[in-house]
Amino acid sequence: MPSIARNIADQDPTPVYFKLQMQLLKEIENGRWPPGQRIPPERILAETHKISIGTVKKAILNLVNEGYLYRIQGKGTFVAGNTLDPESLRYYRFLESFEDEEIELQIKLLNLIITKSSEPINSLLRLKPNQNLYEIRRAFWGVEKPIVYSISYLPQKMFPDLAGFPKQKFENVPLYIALEESYGLPTIFNRELIKTARADKDTAEVLAIRKGSPVLFVEMLSFTYKQKPYEYRKSYCVTHTRSLFRELM
Repeated sequence: MPSIARNIADQDPTPVYFKLQMQLLKEIENGRWPPGQRIPPERILAETHKISIGTVKKAILNLVNEGYLYRIQGKGTFVAGNTLDPESLRYYRFLESFEDEEIELQIKLLNLIITKSSEPINSLLRLKPNQNLYEIRRAFWGVEKPIVYSISYLPQKMFPDLAGFPKQKFENVPLYIALEESYGLPTIFNRELIKTARADKDTAEVLAIRKGSPVLFVEMLSFTYKQKPYEYRKSYCVTHTRSLFRELM
């Protein structure tokens, strides 16, 4: 990591702690330290950059407060992975009642193609016009039949070689875990819009229901570092026998 000491005496009025904070953040986002890895101790950072321990502590504390780092007493400071509770990232949880046990869902990859971005996806993912997207279509099966049909869109530029992942990667591992493990981009938070809709022809065929049948329609945006959206997802859920369950922690 290059030293920031040469900037201390120049005319740049930016506080030294903020310079270090931005440099550490750049290293995190470039993947030098993947999620879960410990960063150098504060003493080492202070010696490397020829600055005080107090300055280092302030820079690190700001990154902890912003969710990029976390501390474990007696062990050090680590790069944050997914900051959401793992249970909350199980996007499709179905119950008959609060006392009911969740059903295990099986994921089937239906299709993965590369397509051009279009509105409103282009705006939602904050992309320039005509950038390529991955379109990932999957079905989530309950006991005997599919109960969720999802279509995810991700910027190809953010996830090079995603199309080369084996099919099992999309069926055996949640998508957010596969992306963090392969690209070092954790999910910091999600936003959802939920409403009812009517199944179109494509949705009806996948879910084995009549065209026009009511379904629960969930739109989701997933965000990584710097509040950058990395996935837009549309999900169509059959909920006439079980309810979609959300647990907010």
